[in-house]
Amino acid sequence: MKFLELREKDVINCRTGDKLGCVLDLEFDPGSGQILCLIVPKATKVLCFAKGEFYYIPYKRIVKIGCDTVLVDIIEKECLK
Repeated sequence: MKFLELREKDVINCRTGDKLGCVLDLEFDPGSGQILCLIVPKATKVLCFAKGEFYYIPYKRIVKIGCDTVLVDIIEKECLK
């Protein structure tokens, strides 16, 4: 899968059913090249994203990548930075 395809998918938290937003960026380990986490801006009802608030979702917390969505299993407060 290409990164541009991943960016078009909605990120959904399996624990709450909430839509967190769309993938903005990825964080890599420079030594191994492995993906460490997905970076998703926190969506608000008024704006597309809140200034400076992002979910850093560890790669191991991805449950499934489907056609339209990425399902994750996270505690939102722990991933919000």
